[in-house]
Amino acid sequence: RKSFQEIYQSDSEGWKTSKDLRSNLGNLESELLFLNTLTGINIRKYSKKIENLTSTEMTERRIKKVLQRHKLSGNCHMITFQVEFQILEFQNKENLSSIITDLNIIMESTAYSELSEFVSRAEERRDLFMFFRSLHFFVEWCEYRKRTFKHFK
Repeated sequence: RKSFQEIYQSDSEGWKTSKDLRSNLGNLESELLFLNTLTGINIRKYSKKIENLTSTEMTERRIKKVLQRHKLSGNCHMITFQVEFQILEFQNKENLSSIITDLNIIMESTAYSELSEFVSRAEERRDLFMFFRSLHFFVEWCEYRKRTFKHFK
């Protein structure tokens, strides 16, 4: 989240030279490669739409309300997924708070029935972190099981 905020802030400030832009892009690509190696989750496509919901009354009270719509698709080893979610942000003088208002996870049908149960739970709770963490561990344990059964076979 911090990296995305830094990207958004630096993007709005503008770039001094194309060299700065290439350098920053190189750093982001290396961070993404590191996260892919660490978690096994590969994000192939990402899009974001921002909608300002602040009314004139809210502007007078210095309250800012923004709705972000995110859509990403990727895979974690052999399992492909698509995630769509909305984040509602409230900002006033003192603090910034955000909540996930909608979470929709679409996955290819797999032989793992347990996977659909946990996806439903993640959607119900609107817990994006739980989805990615559980997906990573689920795939990791599937790999362990395959290797173990292959060993005994």
